[in-house]
Amino acid sequence: MSKSKMGGMKLSQFSGIRSNETETPTDSPQESTPENVSVKESAPKKPTPKEKPVSINIKISREQHEWLSDTARTVRDNNIDPVPPGDRVYPQHLIGVAIEMLRNSDIDWSQMKDTEDLKQQLKL
Repeated sequence: MSKSKMGGMKLSQFSGIRSNETETPTDSPQESTPENVSVKESAPKKPTPKEKPVSINIKISREQHEWLSDTARTVRDNNIDPVPPGDRVYPQHLIGVAIEMLRNSDIDWSQMKDTEDLKQQLKL
């Protein structure tokens, strides 16, 4: 007959992230606040097959590391609403996007000899 320390609340209720589950409505005054009433309507996301990430060990300059960290933090800070952990941007995600940019570029990789050739091709 002991009551749980969380008083019947789920852990997800503390994060501010709403789940897709339909919850039973309650008569609490919180439900009538404009913040909780307004619902963003957006186009449904298409499920994208996610590959299992693999770890790599890379060496980058301190300046590049700081830029990646600062830029990822800026992207995370741009979100007003809480973002689920799996959707938050970290430096590894920026590196993944950079790889996709290289893959989709019009570079003749058979002609590349070093990074200087690549930088010239990309006009960096």
